[in-house]
Order: sequence, then structure tokens, then C-alpha cells
Amino acid sequence: MRMRRLGWAGIELEADDDRLVIDPLVDPGIFSAFLGPEAEPLVAPEPGVARAALLTHLHRDHADVGALDAAVTPGGEVLRPEAASATEFDEFVTGEAERGLAETGRPQVLARAGDARRIGAFEVTALPAVDGLGSPQVSWLVEAGGRRVLHGGDTLWHGGWWAIAAAAGPIHVACLPANGVEIDYPNLQPAADGVPAVMTPEQSVQAARALRADVLVPMHDVRMFEHETYYRPVTGARQRLTEAGAAAGVAVRITAPGDWIEV
Repeated sequence: MRMRRLGWAGIELEADDDRLVIDPLVDPGIFSAFLGPEAEPLVAPEPGVARAALLTHLHRDHADVGALDAAVTPGGEVLRPEAASATEFDEFVTGEAERGLAETGRPQVLARAGDARRIGAFEVTALPAVDGLGSPQVSWLVEAGGRRVLHGGDTLWHGGWWAIAAAAGPIHVACLPANGVEIDYPNLQPAADGVPAVMTPEQSVQAARALRADVLVPMHDVRMFEHETYYRPVTGARQRLTEAGAAAGVAVRITAPGDWIEV
């Protein structure tokens, strides 16, 4: 199996001429207004060849419906977590993706942690995750040819890492978020000062260590999106990842959008 990082949190996986995409992003949509000083290219998956798309959650920067619809074969399905509750804020953060997915007419498979499914050359399993905004979220474990990739979406630190390693290990590549962003949205008040809504670089390294992952490929590791009030990522995430990885004995591999790596 090999993996291509697409930018932000998007990845494309290939095994035995089959492909999957996870959280592809080509058009940031409303997040275009939040583009930060370290914006990277966003690479589109190979069009029309992926057997399915996996979504960790339905926030706009992870659920670009146009990108996944273009990437997946006709009739290919979308595996995603359950719908959010119907509050005004849920509608704001997930409503666009919900409507877009419905309009594609693609079959949708609602996944809870522990659900597994065979898709061509891949075995995919939904794993526990905790979302910093309270939206339903899963991580995804993808296995092919005895190699395993874990995609952590936007998860916070949680106590399931060791259980995942025991049940699903070894993890060969762990793709984990690492921008330690703090948020202050009007609908989520009072804001949690000093509490990240996504793992920090150091937490990402420790999660990879608990998973006994061979390699940590960080996501969200640049200030791609930033807003002085609403969305405040840490600075120097890559340096902090490198230093924390060296101290913990975790191999950190920084990848550029478009890079393929062997898993």
C-alpha cells in the first residue's frame, strides 16, 4: 500500500490498483476567508478512480463534497459518522456537507467506532475519536496487504490509543492532527481559554507513541487557516513535532502535498 498526502488533512491510498480517499480538500469554501500565512497547495485526488471516500467528520475543511464526488467512481459510496444533532451551530458547521452529500445521490454508510467494511483491496474500520467542537467524528483505520494506516481526523487526545494499538496494531503510519488550535466561536461560549480543540504537536507525538506507530505523518501542521479570534493555531508546529518526536523516540515524517510514500 502507498499513501499520498493531498494537503491539510486529505490523503489518498492505493493498493492493488484500488484507491480510497479520506477527507480530501480542494476548495476550502467558507474557510477561504481564514487562509493563514503558511497556506499550502491543495492537491486533488486522481479523478474518478477511488472505490469510496471516508470522512472523519463533516466540517467543511474535511468534507469537501465536490472534491470527494470528483474522486470517487460512479456509484461509489461515502463512509461517514452519524449526523449531528439539529442545533443552529450543528447546521452551521455540518449542514453544507450534509446537503451536498444528499445532492450527489451517492450511497452513504453511517459508521460508529468498531464498524468494519471491505472495500476492494482495503479493510476499513471506524475507530474512536473526540471532536473539539462536539460534532460526531470517527478515526479511520485502513489495512491492505498487511499494512495499516490510521487517519485521526480532527481528534483531541483521548484514552483509546492503547486499546487501538492492542486491537488493531501494528500501526505502520499514523496521520494525526497537530496544530493545537484554540477556538472562540460565538456559538461556543464561554470559550475554553488555553484548551486546544485539536491535538498539540506534543500530544500528537504521544498519541503516535501510544499507538506504537512506526511513523507519524502530521496533519494540520502549518498555519494553513487562521483567524485572530475564531481559529488560533500554534506557531512552529513542525519544529515542535520534530523536537517532541526526537525526545520520545517517535519517527516524524513531514510530507508535502502531492508526496507519495510507501506504507
